[in-house]
Amino acid sequence: AERSNVMDWIAESRIDLEMVRLLTLKTAWMMDTVGNKAAAVEISAIKVAAPNAALRILDRAMQVHGAGGISNDFPLAGMWAWQRALRFADGPDEVHKMTIARRELRKHDPSFRS
Repeated sequence: AERSNVMDWIAESRIDLEMVRLLTLKTAWMMDTVGNKAAAVEISAIKVAAPNAALRILDRAMQVHGAGGISNDFPLAGMWAWQRALRFADGPDEVHKMTIARRELRKHDPSFRS
């Protein structure tokens, strides 16, 4: 933990985690207050952001552990593999990002269809 690059990775992981937490809270609040349809962008965003943040955090932990991070000595490799598989559970990121982009584009051009 005293190494500057490890401190950097801890900080980056904390930032990733906090961003996902805040997006999750905002999404849940919107779902409760304005409904799922109005929260569609946030719902799609969290479906992309959370799994990707988890993978980045796990990847940093694996890097800190060196070869042990990809061995069976620690649970990290297995956790990473399951987390990677979960990215497919709710559909590919590209579909969620397309949903976000379409809604954003329609804000500026209501006739946009794609």
